[in-house]
Amino acid sequence: MKNADEKSNVRKKAIAKSRWKLIYKALKNEAATSSTDENVSVMRFKSFGFLQQKSLPEMTGSEDVMWSQISFDESHEYSLKIRQLNMKLSAQDLIGFNNTGNVCVWPAEEVLTHYCLKNRSIFQSKSVCELGGGMTCLAGFTVACTSNAKEVLVTDGNLKSCQNAEIIAKENHSKFGTTKVSVRQLLWNKPETFADLKEKFDIVAGADCFFFDDYRQDLVNTIKHILKPEGIAWMFAPQRGSTLKKFQEIAEADFTIELQENYDSDVWAKHQKLNSSVGDAGHYDENIHYPWLMILQKR
Repeated sequence: MKNADEKSNVRKKAIAKSRWKLIYKALKNEAATSSTDENVSVMRFKSFGFLQQKSLPEMTGSEDVMWSQISFDESHEYSLKIRQLNMKLSAQDLIGFNNTGNVCVWPAEEVLTHYCLKNRSIFQSKSVCELGGGMTCLAGFTVACTSNAKEVLVTDGNLKSCQNAEIIAKENHSKFGTTKVSVRQLLWNKPETFADLKEKFDIVAGADCFFFDDYRQDLVNTIKHILKPEGIAWMFAPQRGSTLKKFQEIAEADFTIELQENYDSDVWAKHQKLNSSVGDAGHYDENIHYPWLMILQKR
């Protein structure tokens, strides 16, 4: 008979598989069946509500592309035009290294964006890199348009995400001021894609990057290589079972780590409200939706 750990691992894999099926169905505009596992339904939670999105149909021009204006507060002092793809992706598009950006802006990316905006003064004259920015690289572009950063590099491991980010960068270039903004396909397991970035960045940031079992050590190596000796990395990620802990255990060999659960009053208030709500908010699961802040500095 299988022991308890083996049974738990089998169940986790089954849930993960069901979640990807649910995402795939959503991309194909298919409704999920009523028999969908309750553990999968928490994927319906999409946003903490920090970003305001307005559709820009005049820019769309194709049913496969959707342009939106993303505003970061009610005053609309800062905003970006974001391009997202509505195309039906193949199963292969959802498989492999760092393809989550093909799907949507995850809650962790939203929180990272919000955190960067509130702390934008920190980026003054700094070089910044976003790892695993997905289809929109929203946090990196936010830094570029709201701070006086010296340089912002946004990256992802998926080529389609990078191509889309290039278009977003071109559309918003007038908002970046003197900040140098660039896009690059960067794969954590292929050092040749970032060999020239050795100790280049003052600040490295990423959201929801820890759940790839095969790439945690690669991610640690990547951050270690591109971060300046006195630099700092902000990594936002939910616990997702033991994935946050597993990354921390690996990273502790090269970094001093500070892990924060309550790092921002606005985020914490939203989290507490969602945890105590019923109805649609009941699909909120802090284990996979609430991002903790992990701060890494080289030893």
